[in-house]
Amino acid sequence: MNTATKVRITSPVKTDDVIFSHIEQAAGKLRAIGVEVEIVTRCKKTIRDFFRVDATPLIVISHQLPQLYFDSDSKIVYHENTTRFKIKAFERRHEMPPLIDIMQVETSDRLTIVDSTMGMGNDLVLMASVLTQSHFHAFERHPLIYFVISEGIGQHHPALQERIVFHYGTADAECLQAADIVYTDPMFEETIDQQSGMAVLHRVLPESRNEDFIRYLVKYSRCLILKAHFRSPLFERFDFDVKVRKSTKSHFGIKKSRRSDLFSDHHTDHIS
Repeated sequence: MNTATKVRITSPVKTDDVIFSHIEQAAGKLRAIGVEVEIVTRCKKTIRDFFRVDATPLIVISHQLPQLYFDSDSKIVYHENTTRFKIKAFERRHEMPPLIDIMQVETSDRLTIVDSTMGMGNDLVLMASVLTQSHFHAFERHPLIYFVISEGIGQHHPALQERIVFHYGTADAECLQAADIVYTDPMFEETIDQQSGMAVLHRVLPESRNEDFIRYLVKYSRCLILKAHFRSPLFERFDFDVKVRKSTKSHFGIKKSRRSDLFSDHHTDHIS
């Protein structure tokens, strides 16, 4: 996969010793996953100033969540988006989110769930907030998005982080086979909201081979949940049982392995 292997890290215009310490920590984490890091002085430069002289992606580290720029107009930062409203609707009115509903589980079940495409992390946070007894493994193949979103979730939801293990890379077969449920949300094949974080991902990431990836997940998953555009051919091609949502452009599909019933033998051990 063609992903960014170099990044610049800087501070806000107004900084302090704590932020400099955070920058060094961030650089260490990124270097640990193979990213070449250059720490650059902010001074009074704007984001646009940085990209006038260099197209290398830029991460701004502050007292708030880290912000990733692929260019001066394309920012990635963890944001709850509509997730907060879905969680509140569940807590106050017991409205089950469609993603959880299609899983056919109880919210008290102790499950191991793999999110194979963490992306902006919204569905991961939703699952972890509703399925309070379950543990999660979240995978992201782009190193900079992996860093910014995992750090953002950790800072914004410290309690959830105790039940989430973040992984840089592709979910391995052993992890998929041990999971009760595998969730995937490949990049939409159709136009999406151009103001959303997903739109930025759609512009900056290389086109993924969704069919090959779904085939891989189907091979190793006991139960696979697919989120895709309602026109996606993936639902029919891989024989998913689709839950139609008339008011949205995305639908959910579920596919259980023929090898065993999903909950005949719960796998509650955590995957290291």
